[in-house]
Amino acid sequence: MEEFLTLVVSGAVTGAIYSLIAAGLVLTYTTTRIFNFAHAAIAFVVALVYFELNSGHGWDQVPAALFAVFVFAPVLGLVLDRLLFRRLARAPETARIVGTIGLLIALPALALFLVEIFQDTFHWGGWVGTEIAPDPPGVGPVPPDRYQLANTVPIDSDQIIVFVCAAAAALLLWIVLSHTRLGLQMRAAIDRPALAALRGVDDARTSSVAWVLGAILAGLAGIVGSTFPAFALNPFNYTLMLFVAATAAVIGGLRSIPYAFAGGMLIGVIRNLGVGYLEWGKSIPGLRSSAPYFLLFLALFVLARDRSRRAAVSTGEAPPPDYLADLPAWRRLLPWTIATAALIAWVFIFSDNIWLDIVLRGLALGLVFLSFVVVTGHGGMVSLAQTAFVTTGALTAGYFFDRGWPFIPALVVGALAACALGVIVALPSLRLGGIALALSTLALAYIGDQVLFQVDSFRNESRGWAVPRPAIGFLDFEDNRSMAMLLLALLLLGGWIIHNLQRSAWGRAIVAVRSAEPAAATSGVSPTRVKLAIFAISAFIAGLGGVMFASVDGKITNSTWNPLIGLVWLAVAVTFGIRRPGGAVVAGLMMQASPRILSSGFHFAFLPTWFHWNGTTSVYIPQILFGLGAINLARNPDGVLAIVAQRRWERRRRRAPEPSVVVTEVEPAAPEAAVESVLVLDRVRAGYGEVEVLHGVNLAIPTGSVVALLGANGAGKSTLAAVVAGLLPPTAGAIVFEGTDVARLPAHERARAGIMLAPESRGIFPSLSVDDNLALWLPSSGDRDAAYARFPHLAERRKLPAGSLSGGEQQMLTLA
Repeated sequence: MEEFLTLVVSGAVTGAIYSLIAAGLVLTYTTTRIFNFAHAAIAFVVALVYFELNSGHGWDQVPAALFAVFVFAPVLGLVLDRLLFRRLARAPETARIVGTIGLLIALPALALFLVEIFQDTFHWGGWVGTEIAPDPPGVGPVPPDRYQLANTVPIDSDQIIVFVCAAAAALLLWIVLSHTRLGLQMRAAIDRPALAALRGVDDARTSSVAWVLGAILAGLAGIVGSTFPAFALNPFNYTLMLFVAATAAVIGGLRSIPYAFAGGMLIGVIRNLGVGYLEWGKSIPGLRSSAPYFLLFLALFVLARDRSRRAAVSTGEAPPPDYLADLPAWRRLLPWTIATAALIAWVFIFSDNIWLDIVLRGLALGLVFLSFVVVTGHGGMVSLAQTAFVTTGALTAGYFFDRGWPFIPALVVGALAACALGVIVALPSLRLGGIALALSTLALAYIGDQVLFQVDSFRNESRGWAVPRPAIGFLDFEDNRSMAMLLLALLLLGGWIIHNLQRSAWGRAIVAVRSAEPAAATSGVSPTRVKLAIFAISAFIAGLGGVMFASVDGKITNSTWNPLIGLVWLAVAVTFGIRRPGGAVVAGLMMQASPRILSSGFHFAFLPTWFHWNGTTSVYIPQILFGLGAINLARNPDGVLAIVAQRRWERRRRRAPEPSVVVTEVEPAAPEAAVESVLVLDRVRAGYGEVEVLHGVNLAIPTGSVVALLGANGAGKSTLAAVVAGLLPPTAGAIVFEGTDVARLPAHERARAGIMLAPESRGIFPSLSVDDNLALWLPSSGDRDAAYARFPHLAERRKLPAGSLSGGEQQMLTLA
């Protein structure tokens, strides 16, 4: 019994740290709709600041902790909100996932790089540097005070501090979100941001508050968790801690902080009891250590399914603009033809052995990155299991090479094995989507890494398998130059297949399922077949790339690629363009070449010395650059290549002759109209992008009148209403409301001033209860009772989610 209680208490302590992280994840997700993969990075950076202040600069523990958690963390949250999260909140879900993964990679590397600079370059005293202590100090006594529960179960002061911090944080968050007006506004802003603005909610304020609170929670978890060996003070451990805590967040439905808190405690206890009592698990390598990932997958599969009412409407994610549409086919292909010819010439004429090896690895990695183009670029699904496909393909091929199989059959079997695993990984996509799918693929990747790839007969123990260079008939690719040409040919073939897939019936089906799955199903397209096919093709390509990369290296082991490397791969692929095969090739080459370029620098004999750069030996620079590249997805979802194409298109457009335009002058509103009217529009122009919809509209609405605006579909009625309400900024003209020009005011300020809009789609917040919908605009219970008196049918349903009401009931709620 004593052993059982000891395991429960120690597991509950670990679980309390998971609970703190899960509470932060739920808070930011419920208020901004961003699942913050970088939450662990923020926790690490805040803990690093505490460690430097305490151990390096001699601050006492309590002042150092208070500064790190309540000064540095909020400032970091505000900066990240302003620079990144506010933009990501308006981006498609794929961009939100990849953007935070980029921050997960870049932020710890940036923090460690700055410490390195402070210590080595500027010689600022007091910085401990990157030599992180194996047992960093907590905020309690050092060494911790030790006690006995019921005279049998040991517990120390660090563990008590963790319990107190976790419980207090969960209680305060639950009160803020569920029982304050600020919490109601935060939940409304995430449910329907545009409608929240029309109801007077300032989304900038709610976003800032959410990220400040989220950073405080992350910092608190980072500091109290750093004293435990399972976490220690390094980014890798913190990232693993995040993925375990994600299970608790999922148990809370990514919305309930109390359930997430309880889930974290439960996971910690179950994990400890499993290690202590499941003797049979010892016979299966890695089974017990991967238990949290089994729990994460099961929790996602059972609890994360979207059960809300689903309409057959588009996701709203616009297809990428084709900046080359005005060019003939030969002009489109010319840059890539020149680049390919230049690469071939460089390989055979100018390259040395070091750079040739880098190019070989880059081309093989580009083949792997093509798999991201299929599943994420075209399919719109974020898969974090690509390393599992790559490793499966390479290990399977190595297994058959060892048994004397020729290269081509072993290559095909390896790719097919990865394809089969891809179909298994795709099964959650039939039920899940978005962040739930991304987390489930990551959980399966970790299960594969810690269980499947630990089977000795599959991995050849720790030795791995030898993977020879291809030999096909009289063609022998042992030479690096011939191997480079084979990889280039495979890349061209893969790019051609993906290009044609886009334009085939299958490509149209993929677009249909990505844009509006219910509508695609009613049009005869099977979402199940499409999703399974996407993952199968992507996994096949990844497995093929894994075999070729192993062939370049000459061997494969189960530790060659771990799941966290897959996050870096995704960030790099996104940096250069996730929707274009050419972007994958450039990404593979740049990922392999950048460390060499950054360490060597550049020197040009024909330029002054101040143009020269000696390079850097810091290992953090590539992580920072590729992480920031993924963050750029919030601004441009199509990567560097799309940015280059856009700029070239803009130059061509500037050089083109201006078309002749006939301008019709519009008479301004009469001066006396501003005095007699409550609302006056004076020569208002507005539109979408380059398409102008309102061409100098004048309108005066007398006080106390009811005015109808009639017109055909597409005439601009909804656009005019959106401009008046503040959802769409005018490009010219004035909007005068009660004598004040409000054209530059945001929507929430216009709503507070008295300009209200009932949108065409029902003006309700589906996830909020009926009563919460009314309370957002009617804080007084007396006012809400008056509304229920007008609509007694709603009074009977006041506690139900508004999204569960019938169409007519939702219209009643809009009117109320």
